[in-house]
Amino acid sequence: MQRKKTKFEKWFSFSRHKRRFGAEKVVINMNDKDLLSLKNTIIDKEDLQYTHGSEVSIEEHIENLKKEFVGQSELCHYHASLLVLIRREVDSKENFSKLESLWAMFEEFLLEQLNTRWLVAVADTYADYSDNATERACALAITSLVNTVKLCETERLITNGEGVNQENIQAFDLQNNRFPLWDGTSAFAVGTDDTLRNFRWRLDDFVLGQGELLVTAKIFKVIFSRLQENESIYQRFRNCHQRSRTEWW
Repeated sequence: MQRKKTKFEKWFSFSRHKRRFGAEKVVINMNDKDLLSLKNTIIDKEDLQYTHGSEVSIEEHIENLKKEFVGQSELCHYHASLLVLIRREVDSKENFSKLESLWAMFEEFLLEQLNTRWLVAVADTYADYSDNATERACALAITSLVNTVKLCETERLITNGEGVNQENIQAFDLQNNRFPLWDGTSAFAVGTDDTLRNFRWRLDDFVLGQGELLVTAKIFKVIFSRLQENESIYQRFRNCHQRSRTEWW
């Protein structure tokens, strides 16, 4: 695996400096914004469009990101712009402090309004910059979960996978047979297995104990809930689950 560049090596990276050029103008513009006014202003542009990759110019990239927030609050785009600055190492500590303050002020709003893509971006940023070891650990748990589901769904997409259903469950009789997977693990007994219910209990207990202290704990719970509500491996298994006392949603 290629190692991560040192700070010294990054300093001599021409591409790094190109991706930061113009950041000062962006920061000045952002500092002039009233956050409450942004929260109450809806972005009214062309049709919603997700970016794929990023522009070298930080100004162009941030402007392009507005297309992802059409019909949403300007505050969501401001939040994304902060993440871009941090990711491109523009006054990272100062901008991370601004991100923490933004979450302290608008936590419930951001949890509701931001999609999973941006909540994961927040988790990645906390993993990189938070001074709280528990916050960083929870952030890594979030990205581990989402990245694993992303791999599953990508494999299903490119292999035209059928996905779990009652017919193929019955063919394997998972409740009465153990099917090995790797390194001592075995297949999930769809319909009765209590593994995910127990995980959900542990997650709820963790959030109950740490939720007031950790931004990432609340993000984790929201993302886990969304996995059950949107087309994903979790939702497909939920749809095939039968035993009510082992439900995890």
